[in-house]
Amino acid sequence: MSTKAKELIKELGSKQMASDKLSQLENNDCVVRAVQHAFGVDYIDAHHFCEMKLNRISGDGVYTSKYLPKVKQAFGQKVKMIGKPLFKGGMKRPLRKRKTKMDKWSNAKQKYCRVKRVVDVAYKVKEFVKDNSEGVFIICVKGHAMALVNGKIIGNWNDGKRLNREVITAYQVG
Repeated sequence: MSTKAKELIKELGSKQMASDKLSQLENNDCVVRAVQHAFGVDYIDAHHFCEMKLNRISGDGVYTSKYLPKVKQAFGQKVKMIGKPLFKGGMKRPLRKRKTKMDKWSNAKQKYCRVKRVVDVAYKVKEFVKDNSEGVFIICVKGHAMALVNGKIIGNWNDGKRLNREVITAYQVG
């Protein structure tokens, strides 16, 4: 099966030249860039991987929630989805514990009482980075993906500035 990546290598004769040209031509390639940085491979290899394993059409995005959970290994490294499901049979989400106070009806006192509880809530990107400062991860937020390599967010040019987005899924690499 011929892919855009393979065609460019054949046309230009060099993997590096093909990688440079393809990265300039592409848009909607956040998953390709996340894979590139998380696995430490060339852009062209990450592009080919996304076309073959994640059913990416050149120029379009990737449905990471559909295809990425099926990937267990890539480029000689393990890929593991982290988190726990919010409900039985649901997709795993990385969650953190948060203390909260809520009003709950007490039958013994016959009134509402303030109760302290610990609940699971979704991570924001900045909280995930803080709690996972070591290791390599692919983080997916709504409509976007980025790589987290040893506490540093790598991806598109503004990913390091938009840290208040909710983490939908995360995958540990290695």
